[in-house]
Amino acid sequence: MKRLVFLCLALCLLLAAGCAQVTSEIEVKSDFSGEWKATIQSPVPISKGDLLSAVTQNSNGQASIDISKVELEAIGPDGKELKGDSATVQSQMWKLEAKYANKDELAKMSAAVFGRNPDAKINVIYPYGDDPDMYTFNLGKASGATTIEVDGKIIKESIGKGILKNDDTVIYAAGDPIYFQFKKDGSSGLLIGGALGIVVLAGIGYVIYRRRQATV
Repeated sequence: MKRLVFLCLALCLLLAAGCAQVTSEIEVKSDFSGEWKATIQSPVPISKGDLLSAVTQNSNGQASIDISKVELEAIGPDGKELKGDSATVQSQMWKLEAKYANKDELAKMSAAVFGRNPDAKINVIYPYGDDPDMYTFNLGKASGATTIEVDGKIIKESIGKGILKNDDTVIYAAGDPIYFQFKKDGSSGLLIGGALGIVVLAGIGYVIYRRRQATV
């Protein structure tokens, strides 16, 4: 238990101090589930087992992230995947892919990957203003180049130092505050689409009815 706590704290310190570089791609779906892909470059070799433990456990040694949702691949100096699935395989570079089910799991993941206190409650996605489809995305300071793609439209005026790649994707450099507002693709679009579909079907039905009447 003490060794695990030490590993968690060591990884957090490396990330917080900027000694470990993290490049991230974060996908956020309309229900706030999604996927986090990251490349972690550590200054010292670390094993898969130790890295998994540090990422998925909080400082009390309790599971904060479902280990079944996290995949890790060791990458060698040549950029190729190292062979072997053993938890003892060591590398300075790791590729991480993790799925999260909601904004709470995203907050826990941000604490692990960005090297923050995993026991602190972090609000990453929360409502903004009176529009029920408007939200704030607040991930704190980027540990490395970070790309966020949301299921909606990002408000350009809110991205700060970020670079808007397109309406739904923004990129932040290491050290930049990841903070912006976005309008989620809400149910109104579905309702409008459904209404239009009904109108079209009704029109087609009316045309068929008139044709049948004309042939009688």
